[in-house]
Amino acid sequence: MTRDNPALDRARKRAKELRGFYSHLLTYVLVSTLLVFIDLADSSVTATEFLGLSWAYWPILGWGVAVVIHAINTFFGFNTWEERKTEELYEQEKQKELIGRY
Repeated sequence: MTRDNPALDRARKRAKELRGFYSHLLTYVLVSTLLVFIDLADSSVTATEFLGLSWAYWPILGWGVAVVIHAINTFFGFNTWEERKTEELYEQEKQKELIGRY
């Protein structure tokens, strides 16, 4: 972070986090759609079929959990806590330096 404009630095970091999440979400949706089409095109019907899918629901479910965790971290996560704590510790260090000088 530059000390010239910390608000701009925080805004850039937040924009990067949001872009990362939305890229992850878009990739998930596109790949999941492709997996569904591949699974539906597969003519073999198995006893483990669920909602017309033989196997695609497993990677979709697993990856979906990762997307949900990413969303929680992006929108409700500890990123803002980490920023606040960093600023708090920085202020404490500045105070220690001021006290140490006198």
